[in-house]
Amino acid sequence: MKLMISNITPKEIQSLLDSIDILLEIKAFIRNNVPDYHLDEVNSELFLSLLNTLKSKLQPLFVKYLQVPTTKANTNSNSYEELLLKIKKKMGKNNYILVSANHSKKILKNIGFDPTKLIISGGPLIFKNYIKVNPELNESAFQGIKRKCDKIINLLNNINWRDSHLIFIYEGTNKTDLIILDELKELEKIIGIEVELLDIKSWKHLQN
Repeated sequence: MKLMISNITPKEIQSLLDSIDILLEIKAFIRNNVPDYHLDEVNSELFLSLLNTLKSKLQPLFVKYLQVPTTKANTNSNSYEELLLKIKKKMGKNNYILVSANHSKKILKNIGFDPTKLIISGGPLIFKNYIKVNPELNESAFQGIKRKCDKIINLLNNINWRDSHLIFIYEGTNKTDLIILDELKELEKIIGIEVELLDIKSWKHLQN
């Protein structure tokens, strides 16, 4: 079964073009570090920054266009156990999990995750992006959403990330989750760490 692509958005095209530019930077970077490819601290940070930027540009495209079709082979009884294992591997003592919807809280709590380490965005993280979700928002609702988004960002910014990780668990077909994926580069600049990603097909798979 092949995925049919009806159209690619201008934003997605720009992400692809930006990715090509980043790859060219990486190519030049590699050439400048031959023959031993030893990286000092400054070059290591630069290299990781390039890779992280490349990931943020391409990850939403991978999620949107490279979804594996559902078949009997990948919907058997093992899918629940496999997904559960993937999430439990991320549930370190000091780790935080970011999700977009409140219904995920009960599911994660039931499998042993500390609810105090759970960040629920309730929508996009950047308030201006709520227009993409609901273009009909009035000014009063918009201001309330802005206060909510500021509160979440401040909460994330005040966490000590020295010994902790932030994992964003998302559904690749969820519109809000895709918007948050696009916001992560900005979030990573704010909190100073790279956000780890865990793609799941559906939260329903965890309601076994």
